[in-house]
Amino acid sequence: MISVVIKGPAFEEAYQQIMLAIPYADLVELRLDYFNFLDFPSLERLRAHFSIPMIFTLRSQRQGGSYTQSEDNRLKDIRCLLKLKPEFLDLEYDIETSFIEEIALKYPGIKLILSYHNFEETPKDLEGIYQKMLNPYAFFYKMAVTANCSLDALRFLAWAKHSHDRLIAVSMGEHGQISRILGPVIGNPITYAALNEAQKSAPGQLTAKTLIEKYRYYSLSPKTTLYGLIGDPVDQSISDETHNYLIKTLGIESVYIKIQVSREELPDFLTYAKNFSFKGLSVTMPLKEAILPFLDTIDSQALAIGAVNTLVFDRGKISGFNTDGIGALNAIERNFLVKNKRMIIIGAGGAAKAIAYEAHKKGALVTIVNRDKTKAQQIAERLSLKGVGLDSLSTCFENCDILINSTPISFELPMTLSPSTLVMDIKSKPKETVFLLQAIRRGCCVVFGYEMFVEQAACQFNLWLNPIDLREIKEILEASARSCLS
Repeated sequence: MISVVIKGPAFEEAYQQIMLAIPYADLVELRLDYFNFLDFPSLERLRAHFSIPMIFTLRSQRQGGSYTQSEDNRLKDIRCLLKLKPEFLDLEYDIETSFIEEIALKYPGIKLILSYHNFEETPKDLEGIYQKMLNPYAFFYKMAVTANCSLDALRFLAWAKHSHDRLIAVSMGEHGQISRILGPVIGNPITYAALNEAQKSAPGQLTAKTLIEKYRYYSLSPKTTLYGLIGDPVDQSISDETHNYLIKTLGIESVYIKIQVSREELPDFLTYAKNFSFKGLSVTMPLKEAILPFLDTIDSQALAIGAVNTLVFDRGKISGFNTDGIGALNAIERNFLVKNKRMIIIGAGGAAKAIAYEAHKKGALVTIVNRDKTKAQQIAERLSLKGVGLDSLSTCFENCDILINSTPISFELPMTLSPSTLVMDIKSKPKETVFLLQAIRRGCCVVFGYEMFVEQAACQFNLWLNPIDLREIKEILEASARSCLS
């Protein structure tokens, strides 16, 4: 169930907020501690007007709420609120036991949610905290903890998934956002959502519309298979938009999520990932090379490149592949074949190596240019290419047929660059990077990063869902990417 959080702060605003929430919500949580004041007659009218189930919450400051009066006054106000008989009442788990018993005996029809909040961390002893929360009068238990990294969120979700069917598990913060999406996958009875961006009541909270329309919340279940993107950063990627749109169009029982994972977190992340129903992952910087030692098998081409951008999970084993090179070359060769063309690739990361490998295989004359000349030469030697330092970039532009920027930096293009040169930037967002805008002003033909993105993503889905209609997949992904970037 989705519960949309209603914050007021005036009752007239709360009325409008509930009206807007009804198309997306199964119930609403009235965060009455955010309201300007408790107007019980107005609240009674609000209850009478709407049939949607309600959670009443009057959160103390000690547990992260906004109620500023004394605890005695708060308990008095809660007793008054109970007379309106909300379907649910949220209370801190460590409130006086006698107060919980009083409510349960006097109002047996009100379901109690006992809550624990930690705004600093994800504690190590989750089970110990849960055991302390147990109460015979509780209907649900809510644990909201803070994820300081993605591993915190995964550890918490893995524990919650295998532990308790009456537990509402919320991992707060941007790193914990995946807990909002995967609520139905781990068996969460309630997922809290915001009405809109301005109405968020906790860090990392998503809007109900996003949960339903992008992530197809109501189609998710413990049987849902998972796909995703890992890297650091991942926030600029459009893959959650495009890939979930594709999944929806194809009618697949899956969801695609973005997870920020650093080099140091990689080994533990892969261990946790095996506890979930992942079928595949996209890999971006800086993990494309760092991930190699942790894979069970590596495709021969990915091994030759020395980098992977695609993981396939199968029966507890993880295999690595690389679709960057073929994706880039497919996008470029929409314009002309690269055989015998002089190609300059700026950068020496995993994507650059993959493009260089595929271009060389197709007969292009490739030069890798990098700030670290030694690294460029090492890669060039491995792939039988040419490698130079960034100080040689201006001379490389002469007689260049294809220029590719595989770095996040936009370089200044010299006036000597021929308008006949095809220029590509592998960055998808924004669509028109500074690098490409310079090329467009010179009259060059350009290949946008999203074009490579579509081609390599289609190849990834072919690995994950084989067999598929590649042409159909590309059309769906391209339409979605254009929409995201327009």
